[in-house]
Order: sequence, then C-alpha cells, then structure tokens
Amino acid sequence: MGKYSDAFAKGRASAKDERQKKKHQDDDDRARRIVAALTWAKQFVYPAVQKANADLEKDELVVNCDGGPTDVGAEVTLTVSRIGMPRLTLVGRSKQPKSIAFEVRADGLVWMSLDGAEAKELGKSSAVKSAKIDELLVTMLTEIGRDLGSVPAAPAARPEMPGLIALAVLGSPAARQIFDRLAYR
Repeated sequence: MGKYSDAFAKGRASAKDERQKKKHQDDDDRARRIVAALTWAKQFVYPAVQKANADLEKDELVVNCDGGPTDVGAEVTLTVSRIGMPRLTLVGRSKQPKSIAFEVRADGLVWMSLDGAEAKELGKSSAVKSAKIDELLVTMLTEIGRDLGSVPAAPAARPEMPGLIALAVLGSPAARQIFDRLAYR
C-alpha cells in the first residue's frame, strides 16, 4: 500500500475507534441514568407505597406499584384496588381507574401524570421526596373515596370477572395496553 492509501485507512480506523468510544460512553451514561432513576423509585416511591398499604389494610385496599426501567430512566405507576380482587375494578362515578404515573427522564427530572392526563414536571429527582409521593397518594385516595361513596356497592367479584372486565373495555387502545401488561388476554 502507498502512503495515501495508508493515511486513508488510518483515518477510517480512527473514526471507527471514536464511534466505539462514544457508543460506550453513551451506554455508560444511559446505564447511570437508569440506575439513578430506579434508586429514586426504591428510596422514595416504594416506602410511601408500603406505608400507605400498611394503613389501608384495614380498609381491604392495596396500592399497586408497577414499573421499571425505560430507555432513558424509569417509570412507576401507582393504582389502587381491593385486596384479593383484580386490578382495575376499583372505579367509582368516573368509571376510570385512578392512577399516578411517575417518569424519571434522561435529564433527571421527575414527571407525574394523574389518571393518564398530560404529564407535569415535579422537579429534579433529588428534590422529589417521599413527602410529595405521600401527598399525591392522599389526593388520589380522597378522590377514590369520593367516587366510591357516590355509587352503590358492587357485588363481590366472580372468578370470571377479569375476563368480563377485559371484554368490556378492550375497545380502548390504552385499556388494551394495560390488560396486555397484566396478562389479561
């Protein structure tokens, strides 16, 4: 090979090395963000849920906590159901399950959405602590209590109810995603 061909090959090899270094650095950054987001959920969301569940046990209610890592952070969704009953059965006048969804994004900001509405920023994950999660859970449970207090009590769930509930709401793409995630197919 001549010196020109060698220079060209050297340039290509250098560019390939730079791309690989950048990819590894991006992967490391992504992994750090995901770990930080999951740590936030473990430190602040899960303790608030455990405290709420201990208090709600006498009312036969449970706060369900679902979620995990995303491409750039983590997400956690909180819903409420009766103990021993399928999820999504605890609805009132609104006929919608109440939920709080938290998402920790790549920039370290925590976003929150109530009942699937547009998300709003809560602040940096370092500033959003268990007290804020507690406050949001109290708000959600107050709304659920108000909704349930406005409708007559429902009969006890029958074993086939999850399938019936799924059939009733599968027309909605959002409901379909929820039921697919919960393995109601």
